[in-house]
Amino acid sequence: MKFADCALVVLSLLAITAICSPATAHGWYPNECCNDMDCAPVDSMAPLVPAGGGAPQVIVRSKHGTAILRHDFPVLESKDSRMHVCMHRHDSGDMDVICLFIPPGM
Repeated sequence: MKFADCALVVLSLLAITAICSPATAHGWYPNECCNDMDCAPVDSMAPLVPAGGGAPQVIVRSKHGTAILRHDFPVLESKDSRMHVCMHRHDSGDMDVICLFIPPGM
């Protein structure tokens, strides 16, 4: 599957989850993702096409911040009907995605 197709799937999933009922923080986030400290439902996702060329990327946002999702980033199964993301903030202020959760069957 091409990255553009993957990005379309991710954006479609976000649209579907946006209409689902809100979820609160869960204790099901794996410790290897962030030890339940920097995980939250996804607030938004948007495509990012680098100005100088190169592969398009996806920007993901949660209440903890904003990060660029690598095109080959593996996804895990969400335990509810929403997308979730765990991020790590570096001393520089930049954020990295550690784990991305997508609802089952999507």
